[in-house]
Amino acid sequence: MRKIQALLATAAASLALAGTAAHADTDWHFTYTGGGVSASGSFETLGDGSAPTTVESLTGTYTDGSASGAIVLIPTTSTPYSGEPGQFLSTDGAYYYNDLFNSASDFDDGGLLFSAGGEEINVFASNGGLVNLTNGVQTSITFNAVAVPEPGSIAMLLAGVAALGFVSRRKARA
Repeated sequence: MRKIQALLATAAASLALAGTAAHADTDWHFTYTGGGVSASGSFETLGDGSAPTTVESLTGTYTDGSASGAIVLIPTTSTPYSGEPGQFLSTDGAYYYNDLFNSASDFDDGGLLFSAGGEEINVFASNGGLVNLTNGVQTSITFNAVAVPEPGSIAMLLAGVAALGFVSRRKARA
């Protein structure tokens, strides 16, 4: 019996190590609404969001009454914004942003820049909340983002449940 338990412990440890991500990317599902503006979709960050981390990809849909369509991330440019260290200017110079996400505070005062329906949209922090800025109009929004579990995490959970079931079955027979 002890040999089986040792074998199960070794197998569980191996699965835990095998299920560990080789990179720290995190997928997120998001929604936001406010003042006739709404968006939903998913994005991927380079890190887990516990500290400000770069948004690498963004997909979803957006609508604000005058524009609607598929969301496309606008990557940061090589043009720094001199008025705000760590921020970049959009190619038309209308927005400054940094495409950084932090799960504790969502976005900072630079925020996220994307396009949808032929318009550029900037989501950023302002006065303790988040704002959607389109064509010079700021709308307060409520933003929600939830991390999506990695497949390796789900596999580890299932392996652990299976191991517990196996041990329980062996004990019941004894």
